[in-house]
Amino acid sequence: MVTLPEYKTIEMKHFIEIDDRSKTGKNLLSIIKTLSGKASGIDVISAVEDKELVRLMKTGIKSGLADKKSVLKKLGIE
Repeated sequence: MVTLPEYKTIEMKHFIEIDDRSKTGKNLLSIIKTLSGKASGIDVISAVEDKELVRLMKTGIKSGLADKKSVLKKLGIE
């Protein structure tokens, strides 16, 4: 009998961009908000779009590193 190695499940968080100006986006957002109230593990985070900040975040995610100085500077905290 061959014993296979045990594999671990990798937990991930997924972020979805929804345009709430469209009919489909409004409907989907409504469903997600309802689910978030009934189930743990679903959170709705609303934000005003800042394309530059999104670009910085995506760059940080791709590289696996976030440049704290540039992010704080962009937010006007530094």
